[in-house]
Amino acid sequence: MAKTLATRMAFGQEIIEIAKTNENFVVCNADTKTCGLEKFGKYFPEREFSFGIAEQNLMSVSAGLAHEGFRPLAFAFAPFASMRCYEQVRTDICYSKLPVVIIGNGAGYSNGASGCTHCALEDSALMVACNNMTVLEPGDPFQIAKLLEAAMELNAPVYIRLGREATSSLYPEDTKYEIGKALIPREGDDGAFICTGIMVHFAMEAAKRIHDELGKEIRVVDMFTIKPLDKQAVIDAAKTGRVVAAQDHNLLGGLGQLVGSCIAEAGIACKLVSRGCPDYFVPIANPEFLYARNGMDADGLYEAMKAMF
Repeated sequence: MAKTLATRMAFGQEIIEIAKTNENFVVCNADTKTCGLEKFGKYFPEREFSFGIAEQNLMSVSAGLAHEGFRPLAFAFAPFASMRCYEQVRTDICYSKLPVVIIGNGAGYSNGASGCTHCALEDSALMVACNNMTVLEPGDPFQIAKLLEAAMELNAPVYIRLGREATSSLYPEDTKYEIGKALIPREGDDGAFICTGIMVHFAMEAAKRIHDELGKEIRVVDMFTIKPLDKQAVIDAAKTGRVVAAQDHNLLGGLGQLVGSCIAEAGIACKLVSRGCPDYFVPIANPEFLYARNGMDADGLYEAMKAMF
């Protein structure tokens, strides 16, 4: 059985390794002693700062630390890391293009059991709209080290969406992560899935099923960089004639609209279906139920692509 790990737990392990080699690396968190942060505090108590439920303060202090030469990582639950402190993110961090890496934990339906207050279905759209902000959503927990390394090298504001689900690895250990360059875990010319996060794993299942049952080869595009979008990867996918875009996020302002805009601007005739969270507050339910109900799981993506043939 393949080893599995949640991206948020992989992140917690990696920040300890970063701190060992970068003495200016600090972690700021808002009442989130999970995902390995408690271990970080034990190893580096002088470099771990807890702000309680005060995300506005968290972001402003992180901006100040970055201004003084530190490399802060600001960690909070995704809805509060993006919405409660949006003014501070926009004005204190992005306006001055300060190198703060913001982690939004439990994004999308992955936090469905906590109800609508703790589900961030709007965070990607908000952060994409912020000038100078790079937005990432990894799908492979075993590649978090490379993703964080790439984010740190940007020396600019970065927002990383993390889900709660444990998943297996998608890529070999020597895979290179380049911000703004999509990864292709499965090739194909009969259609394409363009996805982020957990949706990449669902797309891989759906593509295999389509191959086995229909004999069609479907490409899977891991658009782990939402901004800047890899437009060439979108255009190449659109040339297959069939695209299903999926993100664990509100359909409005989500990946599907970014993909659709890119295809339209390129003037490519292509069938396009978007899968994501409908525009209503999420009920309290587990992620599996929510993904299935809204056609976002492997079965839903399979049906969306199959209907195009």
